[in-house]
Parts: sequence; C-alpha cells; structure tokens
Amino acid sequence: MGLRRGACLAAVATAAATAAAAQESNGIRQTFDIQQRFEYGRNLDLATPAEGSTSVAATVLSYGLTSATALDRLAFTATGALVIENSPDTAGTEVEFDRPEVGFLYVREIPDALFSVALRYVQDDVSALADDLADADADGTQIDYGVVVRYEGMRTSPVSIFIEGRFEATEYEDTTDPTLVESDTIGVAVGTRLRLNEVLDGVISLGAAREDDADGTVENTLVFRAGVEYDMIDGFAAVFLIREDGDIEDSIGLEADWTRELADGALNLGFAYSETDTAGVAGSTVDTNIDIGWAQTVNAVSSVGVELSWAQSDAPTELIEETELAATYSYTLTERTRLDVGASYRLREDGGGRATSPQVFFALGRSF
Repeated sequence: MGLRRGACLAAVATAAATAAAAQESNGIRQTFDIQQRFEYGRNLDLATPAEGSTSVAATVLSYGLTSATALDRLAFTATGALVIENSPDTAGTEVEFDRPEVGFLYVREIPDALFSVALRYVQDDVSALADDLADADADGTQIDYGVVVRYEGMRTSPVSIFIEGRFEATEYEDTTDPTLVESDTIGVAVGTRLRLNEVLDGVISLGAAREDDADGTVENTLVFRAGVEYDMIDGFAAVFLIREDGDIEDSIGLEADWTRELADGALNLGFAYSETDTAGVAGSTVDTNIDIGWAQTVNAVSSVGVELSWAQSDAPTELIEETELAATYSYTLTERTRLDVGASYRLREDGGGRATSPQVFFALGRSF
C-alpha cells in the first residue's frame, strides 16, 4: 500500500513541502511542514483489464535542516506520510505510515577543490520508482538506497579532474512479478572537465560498475561518457553520449537537456535514446524518452505548471508506449500556507493491450 503519484504529482508534492519560514540558530536553518493531500484515480497500476478506483487521504510530514559556512554546506531532509487508502490492492480501507524518504548531503568546497557525500533512502510503489518502462505497471513496493562520494580537483585551471564512487541497492516487497530482482551495484568513475570558454565545458569520464543480483547473476560493466555543457544567459543545455560494455548487456545512448528561463517562468526539454543488446537475445531493445515541462507565474500569489512525457521501449518480444499529461495550479493563501490542485492522464499500450488512468488531487500545506 502506498501513496501513488505520477511524475508531475511528485514534483507538486515536493514543491508544496518547501517552506519559506525557518528557525535559525548558529547558522543552522530548520523547516517543518505538514501537508494534507486528497487523491482520487482510476486504474493507477495501468492494468489490463482495468482495475477499480483508488481514494487516498495522506498527511505528509516533512523536516529539513541546512547549515552553511564559508567552506561547508550540509543538508538533511526527511519525509513520511500517514496514508488512508481504499484501492483494489487493499482489503477495504487501510491505514499505514508510508513512503518514507530521507536525504543527506555534505559539501566542502574551496576555489580549487570540492568534496561531497550524498546519501538517500526512498520507499514507494514500483510503478512510481521503476526505471525500466517494462516494470512501470508492476505491483508491490520498491526500496532504493545508496551513497555517492565525489572529489573534484584543479577546479580553477582550464582542465580539472574528478573521481566518484557510488553504492546503490534496490529491494522489493509484496510483489508478484518474477522479473523484479533485488540487486546491489558498486561503481567508480574518473573524469575531466575541459573549460573551452566562459560558457562551454567539455566533460569526459570512464567508469566501472559491478552489479550483484539476488538470483546470483553478476555483471561487470565499463561506462564511457562524453559531452558538452552550455551555460547560457537565460538557460542551460547539455548533450552526452554514453557507451556501456557489460558481461550481459551492451548499450549506446544519447541524452540531451535544455532549460530556458522565461520572463515569469521556465521551459524544460529532455530527450534520451538508447539501444541495448542482450546476450542470448536476438535483436536490440531501443528505448526513447521525451519530457516537456512548462511553469509560469500568473501573479504574486499563483502559478501553473504543465508536463508532458512520452516513453517507448521497442524490444524483440514487446513494444511498450506510455504517455502522461499533467497540469497543476498553486496558490499562496498566506505567507506559510499553500494550496495545490492538479490532474493527470496516463495512457499505456503494450502486449497486454491498452490501459488508461486519470487522476486528480487536492493538497493544502503549511509551514511552521
């Protein structure tokens, strides 16, 4: 059982939990927020044939702590929700404290070097966290946690270096999908940043990763990334080529992101393409993702946002397409109180047929 959400709804929940008010003591800033959400949707798992409707009332609690000095920055966030849900996956109406999420970041920076440590833990429905489009309609709960350690040196020179180590783990609970396998991944990467001019950087890195699955499968992968980052006056753009050579899978891909700041808003475009060959499987799997986001300030107290996403996975055994359109409206009632309303519509077509899922939500949040 969990608080279900689409990509746009997740962004709105995060925005509503952000507080302007804080308690400050000796350079430490603390925030505490509470949000009451009401959600109603149909066939949220995108099942074929369609499942029934889901009603959710969730009280979301958030705590944040930040600290900053001339050399150090620290941030800690923790979120959880008391969820009352009635859905096809529950035995009537059930109550549970659900969807915990914890994040920690520490950065120490001087002009010529930077050291950072980032940790995260998140638990939610598989449909909300799955990276693979083939798993986006699976049931059960997914748990992701990990740590990233990074060092950058020679940052004031035309050519700088960086090294990054990471550990990631994925676990599952209450799932009936045999293709969902728990795994641990450890990796390291080294690279360089070339400052071509004041606004254009080139980035090249080479990494290695080892993934251990719960079924005993082990895969070692070499990862090569090369791209450019362009810092514009009114936006940012980046394009990267990624090549992965593994024991089981080989892939090549392209990722591009573009952000444009508008007079009272922003426009974001994202594109990703990859072609993967799997040992023992005839033919390649081609994955394509396109994301468009638009946010606009209406006046001093209100704003709107629209997101459109399209994803396709063309595998030798199945063609999957998923489209989502979501819109939100936010209104600041007082300095510490905010109202968010929104709706989304998702469409999925795969080997099992066509599935649709409309959803609406209402949220009222306050900062203390």
